[in-house]
Amino acid sequence: QGRAITPSELAALVRLLLVAGFETTVNAIGNGMHWLLADREQWERLVADPSRAAAVTEEVLRFEPPVQLTARVANEPVELGGVALETNQWVLTLLAAANRDPEVYPEPDRFDIMRESPAEHLAFSGGIHYCLGSPLARLELTRAFRALAERFPKIRQTGPIIMRRGTTLRGPLRFPMAVS
Repeated sequence: QGRAITPSELAALVRLLLVAGFETTVNAIGNGMHWLLADREQWERLVADPSRAAAVTEEVLRFEPPVQLTARVANEPVELGGVALETNQWVLTLLAAANRDPEVYPEPDRFDIMRESPAEHLAFSGGIHYCLGSPLARLELTRAFRALAERFPKIRQTGPIIMRRGTTLRGPLRFPMAVS
C-alpha cells in the first residue's frame, strides 16, 4: 500500500510466523506419534518402510491437523451453505471437521498411513489463504517421521498423553516416551 509497516503490525507478523512455523510443526509431530503409537501396526509399517513418511505426514495432517479451525470475514454479502452472510461478518471454518468428511474420505475416522486420499486435506487451508509454509512444513514432518522410525524403531509411550488446552491449536502438551 506504499507505506511502511508499523511496529505493532511487525510484532503481529513475527508472532504469526513463530506460531505458524514452530508450534504447528511441533504439534503435528506429537499428534502423529500419538496415533502411530496408539495403533502399533501403523508404527511397524512405517518402521518397515520409512519411505512412507510422506504418506504419514499427509494422513496426520488430515486426521488430526495441528490447526483445528480458522476464522474468516466476509468482504461482501454472500450466501454460504444456505446461510446469508453480511459484509464484515465472521465465520469459523472447522478445518479438522472438513478433513473427516465421509463424502470425501472413505472411513474418515480411521487413521491409516496406507490411505489413498481422493482429495487434498485442508490442514493448510485453501485459496488465497493457503499456507505459504506448507512445503517447508511437509518437508520437516516427513523428515521427522522418517528419522524417528529409522533411529528409534522401539519407541514407546510410557505414560498418559496430556493435550494442550484450547480450540485453535491441537497437540500434546506432555507426551512421555522412551527409546531403547
